[in-house]
Amino acid sequence: MSQYEPVIRFEKDEQIAIITLNRPDKLNAFSVEMRDQLYEIICIVRDDPTIHAVVLCGEGRGFCAGADLTEFGTNPTVIQKRRIRLQRDLWEEIRRLPKPIAVALHGFAVGSGLEMAMLCDFRFATPGTQLALPEAKLGMLPAAGGTQSLPRLVSQGLALDFAFSGHRITAEEGYKKKLISKIVAKEELLDTVIQYMKTIVSQSGKSASWIKSLVANSIDISLSQGILKERVLVERSWTERRK
Repeated sequence: MSQYEPVIRFEKDEQIAIITLNRPDKLNAFSVEMRDQLYEIICIVRDDPTIHAVVLCGEGRGFCAGADLTEFGTNPTVIQKRRIRLQRDLWEEIRRLPKPIAVALHGFAVGSGLEMAMLCDFRFATPGTQLALPEAKLGMLPAAGGTQSLPRLVSQGLALDFAFSGHRITAEEGYKKKLISKIVAKEELLDTVIQYMKTIVSQSGKSASWIKSLVANSIDISLSQGILKERVLVERSWTERRK
């Protein structure tokens, strides 16, 4: 890869933003530079009214090998890094993105790579893709929301076993556990995911973000609160349609 090539690529296909992790020589290991570029792009996507959905993918042999551990212990200090992270919370921006977001996984999604995928709405993967949260084996904790997103996708028991053991599972196993949305042949992966998101956009239009908000927040509020919020957004959607 050219030293001048960005570590995050950003393209558009009609109303779909395509964001690519682009450090293939480092197995797309997540660096500070990647975090900062991805944060900026996610904010651009969030605020761009011409973008209605997002596809996230990785260049090279796999989606993401997790955090780049070679940056541990380098400047800035840990305290400075934590301060920067609080100011630019990438994971929260992905989680709160009001537009539907799907991830195309191939090869491997490990550590923060898998945690990032779990913050997305849909997870497509090629056969044999390796999935793991290995932090416990390194005496660490998942640091990108994994302890919270995983039990919202699979049972609490499975989440504990997966996080404690750090062992790898395949995409096929992940599909059975409802961690993966769909298995897709490698040569068809990206096109399939893009077309899926185009279908969502064409069917739902502007209401896609409202539907996402209602479903995503339903787990954190009571049924009566959720129904009330739904009614409010339904009325707003009718007003929008009359304009």
